[in-house]
Amino acid sequence: MILLCAVATMTPRILPLFIHGLDRLPRYLRKCMLLLPIAALGALLFPAALTDFGSQWYAGFIGIVAAFAVSYLGRSMIVSIAVALVATTLILLI
Repeated sequence: MILLCAVATMTPRILPLFIHGLDRLPRYLRKCMLLLPIAALGALLFPAALTDFGSQWYAGFIGIVAAFAVSYLGRSMIVSIAVALVATTLILLI
């Protein structure tokens, strides 16, 4: 079973190495493929950020807005995460 899971997860990662023509994809499609892991992570984390704090759901929302604002300004992902953590923590402490 473990071997089957390993094959299932490695196939999509190795398959592009053997398919020729992936470097000729349109620029828009290449950018979408680069952003796909970030979008998937966001879809997994967004509901948890709003429901994890119970009655103080707005703390998670403010953290999301802060991370979005910092990311929109072109900062790195680490800075966005740090700003979101600080914003959420400050709201929870108030």
